[in-house]
Amino acid sequence: MMAAALATASAAHAETHDARWEAARQAIWTKELAIYAGRSRGDLSMYLANTASDYKAWPPFNEVPKGNDGLKATGAAMQGKTKEHLEMTFLDLALNGDTAVIYYKTHRTMLADGTPADEHFEVTHTWTLQDGTWKVLGGMARVRPDRPNAR
Repeated sequence: MMAAALATASAAHAETHDARWEAARQAIWTKELAIYAGRSRGDLSMYLANTASDYKAWPPFNEVPKGNDGLKATGAAMQGKTKEHLEMTFLDLALNGDTAVIYYKTHRTMLADGTPADEHFEVTHTWTLQDGTWKVLGGMARVRPDRPNAR
């Protein structure tokens, strides 16, 4: 009888975790897609509206991470450059309490100024619940390395 009660409690916990994971995945992925849609219009306001207190991220071509001031400078430099094209592929999400890390990859086929490109990136963003809303706390992106023996 005790084993059955533990199995039931374990199943209920798994269902609750699965539901929380799916809700977090959906909310965060929707925001990620909106942030990149804004980028394609030369507008980082959606990104800036979704950064947490003490946000820092490390873009692939920067020597060091940058915070909101760096993000604002990037947004100013992107003004009027509206041709970037990125395809995004969700990979996974790690969820622990009020913190989530999303993993995805992007394929950029056109730069913001209209220059054709064929660039592949791997991205993580760490999200935190801040006042009940998912906000980006940090992130890192890198150029996808060659993986000749990848499985």
